[in-house]
Amino acid sequence: MRSVLDLACGLNPLALPWMPLAPDARYYACDIYADMIAFLNSFFAQSGIRGQARVCDLVAGAPDEQVDLALVLKALPPLEQQAKHAGRDLLRALNARHILVSFPAHSLGGRGKGMAENYEQRFRALADAEGWSIERFVFPTELAFLIRKE
Repeated sequence: MRSVLDLACGLNPLALPWMPLAPDARYYACDIYADMIAFLNSFFAQSGIRGQARVCDLVAGAPDEQVDLALVLKALPPLEQQAKHAGRDLLRALNARHILVSFPAHSLGGRGKGMAENYEQRFRALADAEGWSIERFVFPTELAFLIRKE
């Protein structure tokens, strides 16, 4: 991977030193919290990482960077609480060869409540409608799908 766009990144970029990226890879990160973005840009500078973080509102639109991989980790459910088709619109607009999307498998209280099944059914319907090739990954606390847009 030579370029990554991490959407609703949180503190994910702190794991960059352990990610198997090309030595000259570019890492773009965005989130809604300005103080965290400032912290991440400081981290990139002090660590010598070719990274850039910025404030973004994903409901308003997708960043326009062209990347090998976009990370959309546990971000779609909260986006779709704000706007019904925000997740679909975001995934359509991303200029990425691959998109890794994940969903929580449990509530914050640790209950399953059929969340993974519901998210999977809805995501598969979206992927089928868009004609996307997907690969499924299951983890104890997360359900993930890799979209290939190539």
